[in-house]
Parts: sequence; C-alpha cells; structure tokens
Amino acid sequence: MIGGKKTEPQRKVEERGKIKEKREAKEEEEEKEGEKEEGEEERRKVEDQGPLLSQEEVDSLLRSLRGGEIKIEAKAEEERPKDRYPRYDFRKVGRFISKMRLPSLEVIHRRFATDSRSILSVALQKLIDVSMVDTSVIEFKDFMDNVPLPAVFTVISMKPLRGFCVWAFDATVAVVMVDILLGGVGKPKKAEGREFTRIEQRLIRRVINTMLKPYQEAWEPVIKLHPEIVRIESHPQFVSIVPESDLVVSTRYTIDMGMISGRMYMAIPYAILEPIKSQIQSAYQPTTLEVDKSWIERIVTRIKECPASIRVEIGKAKLTLRELLNLKAGDTLRLNTSPDEDCAIVFVQDVPKFKGIPGRSSDVKSVLITKLIKEEEEMREEILKKLIV
Repeated sequence: MIGGKKTEPQRKVEERGKIKEKREAKEEEEEKEGEKEEGEEERRKVEDQGPLLSQEEVDSLLRSLRGGEIKIEAKAEEERPKDRYPRYDFRKVGRFISKMRLPSLEVIHRRFATDSRSILSVALQKLIDVSMVDTSVIEFKDFMDNVPLPAVFTVISMKPLRGFCVWAFDATVAVVMVDILLGGVGKPKKAEGREFTRIEQRLIRRVINTMLKPYQEAWEPVIKLHPEIVRIESHPQFVSIVPESDLVVSTRYTIDMGMISGRMYMAIPYAILEPIKSQIQSAYQPTTLEVDKSWIERIVTRIKECPASIRVEIGKAKLTLRELLNLKAGDTLRLNTSPDEDCAIVFVQDVPKFKGIPGRSSDVKSVLITKLIKEEEEMREEILKKLIV
C-alpha cells in the first residue's frame, strides 16, 4: 500500500478471498438443501408404508401387559455380575493323571517336607519347621499368579526326566535365610524394592542345594532323580518353563523360622510326569512289601546317623550340706562302689545301657564295657532296694 492506496497484487488477493468465501457459503447452502430433501423423502416413504401398529393393536398390547399375560424379561447380561466366577475348562484337567492319583504325589511331597526340616535346621543352625499345605492341579499361569511378589524363583532340572520344575520362595524367607547364614539372628526385613546381590544369590543357592538331597530321596521309590539348579530369578517373566495354558502339579509349603514364617511354592509340569505315570500310581501301594522294606531300611539308616550323648557314672556319694560347703581341693570322696567290680554305668541319652570298668586306653580315660543293662533287671533291682529299705 502506497499513500493509502492498495497495490495491484493486494487487490487481487482480496478478490480471491472474497470469491473463496462466496464459493464455501454456496456449498454449505447446497449441502443443507440436500439434507432437507433426504429427510423429506424418508418421511414420505414412512407415510406411504403406513403405521407399523394400528391403534387397536397398541391398545391390545397395553391390556395384555396390565393383565400379566405378557411378561417382560430382564436383560440377563445386565443382571449377571461380570467376572464374578472364573471360567473353568474341565476338558483340560486329568489328561493322564486324575485327582484319584494325586495322593501318590502328596506322599512324595510330604516326605520331602519332613526330610527338609532336619536338613534346613542343620544348614541354618536353627530350628526350622517345613510342612506341606496342599497339592492341586492348575494351569501354569494360575500358579505364577498365586505366588506373591517379590519372590525368589529357582528353575530346577529333573534329570533323567525331560523338563524343569520351579521352586518359589517368599522374598522375606530368602532374606531371613541369608541373614542367618551371615551371622544374624534371623529378624524379618523388608525385601521390596531391591534386587538380590550376587553374594545373596550364592547363599540362597547353597540353601536350596541342601534341599535337593531330601527331594531326590523322596522320589527314590518312583525314579532316581538327579535334580540340579539351572538358574535363580527374581522376575517371573524369566521363569517360563512351559506355556501358560499347560497344567502343572502345584504344591504349597509353609516354612516356619521362629520369628517369621513364609511360603514355598513348587510346580511340576504334567508333561514331564507322563512317562512315569505308571510308576507314580504303583509306587506307594500299602500292600506292597517291597516299599515297606525300603522304607524300613531308610528309617534304620537315618536312625543310625543320629548323634547320641553318652556319659559315664563311676559312683555316688552322700554328703551333708556342711560337708559340701567345706569341700576344697585335695579332699577325697568315698564312693559307694568298689574298683574291683563293674562300677561304671554308661548312660545313653540319660538312659543306663551298659556296665563297665574305668581305666585308660592310649593315655585317654576310657571305660571297658562288660555287659548290657537290661531294663527289666534294673527295675527289679530298684524294687528290691525299695523293699529292703
């Protein structure tokens, strides 16, 4: 613009803008007229068809509703609570091991729980109680959902079976185990929001390794397993041993450590148990003498390995309280036994079991056992003493 006058290019731009506005306004008017014509055409079609129901038909329907001849059904989808009950597919359950065969697996898992008590108590130098809660057949996805996080997942091979099982521990239980192994008293600590260090994972691996032996022994009547730890994980997404829809035998345990108790979860895929289903069914029959013999041999072996405390009593002496208070180094006590007889009594777990003669063997004080004490004879002697007195 020069001196208040518009230049030629500016006038052309304004003219084009006005032309564009007029075109758009015209298109809007044509569109409205088209919609109006369509609406009138639809109305004419409806009028040509006539009413859907005559007035008599409408009155008849109203009378039927009032008289109860026609009942209005409520919408089932609206009344039914959504996702109140989970859907259960019965076709997936019991493909080759039914519910009636699970007791055999329960025996294996209960035996593992019993044997794990002593193993963990020795490893942690603390009284630990392990008990089985239940065994069920569920999908692997449901098993993983049932394990509360944070948790420690251990993938274990089941050689010679082809496959893996999963052991999962509450993170609090794992933290307390590590604390005890490092010299702590086992106080419960928070495990949320942190990863286990390499040292902690190594200590946890050591504890789980000790539990593999009783697990192997529990399976011995069925198959000689050689379980080995494959890896330890903290994230459930890295523990996909089978597809989520596959069935697993899920077993829950309670681990009581005094100040704290937690859960252990175990999952064995059905697929790896299929080759040994006949052994599982026949392994724990109460009528089989073979199983009873092996069980007795195991008990005897375990009992023989149990430690026992032994003490020796050479004799007894009676003192008054005055004499007891006046005792000093160098005094001699007169016992009620003679050095020529079997004066030494050997007690096993505070129960008299042997008689012997005290002496020395290789410059070490020792007792030569001469005979076995029978409980009946001891009881008879005590009764005679009481009668004489």
